[in-house]
Amino acid sequence: MIGCPRSGTTMLLQALLRSPELRSVQSEGHILWDEFHHPRDRGWASDALDAENVSPREREYVYSAIRLAVRGRRFVDKTPESCLRTGYLDALFPDATFVFLRRRAADNVSSLMEGWRARPRFVKYRLPEPLTGLGPLSGDRWSFVLVPGWRELRRAPLEEICARQYVACNEAVLDARATMDAARWVDIAYEGLVQKPVEELRRVFESLQVAPTTAVDHFAAGLEENVTATALTSPRPEKWREQNAEAIERIRSLVSPIERRLGY
Repeated sequence: MIGCPRSGTTMLLQALLRSPELRSVQSEGHILWDEFHHPRDRGWASDALDAENVSPREREYVYSAIRLAVRGRRFVDKTPESCLRTGYLDALFPDATFVFLRRRAADNVSSLMEGWRARPRFVKYRLPEPLTGLGPLSGDRWSFVLVPGWRELRRAPLEEICARQYVACNEAVLDARATMDAARWVDIAYEGLVQKPVEELRRVFESLQVAPTTAVDHFAAGLEENVTATALTSPRPEKWREQNAEAIERIRSLVSPIERRLGY
């Protein structure tokens, strides 16, 4: 499962894991991927990976870990960096189905901003070069996905960094999927998931050829009450107007092209 951080992927993962047919390694698969691909080993370039980054030793390690964790069930993974690694994941799992969750830029970027402010939660890296444009958040800590070109953002305000994360994640997914079989993709919008959770989750399960269960329907029916461990507030659209309205207006031009590509 892939989606920009703060697009609702944890909520969707928890719904999927209500099925006894599906298992994950952990809530997020960092234990699988960070063993071989920490950005410090690549000059702190970014979290992005391509098919050429898959090594035989890594393939053996990942498959062994998954077999041990899922014990015959179907493996599902949700890791924020996966947006920048679709080609890598395709090479590693050539029979995988990709569930892509998208969210409108305003709410997604605003949620990223709130996540950056919620330190020490969501801090991913201590950078070799500090960020200087974030006021009290300035320093060497980076939250969420480390995007290509992050050094160019060292003096940028928070809303621009978060907008660039949104753009980089979604562009990478759309560019990669254009080279793949469309039948291997299942699309879902955060807005549809929140508005019609039972119907949307049943559609996703049907696309995955996994039988929905009473537990899944119960989770979906109480979606607004089932706030995930990573949520900062209850799921609802248009939260950005309450949280970061002026900042979001400033980055509209940055995110509008990718929003159009996403179908918004």
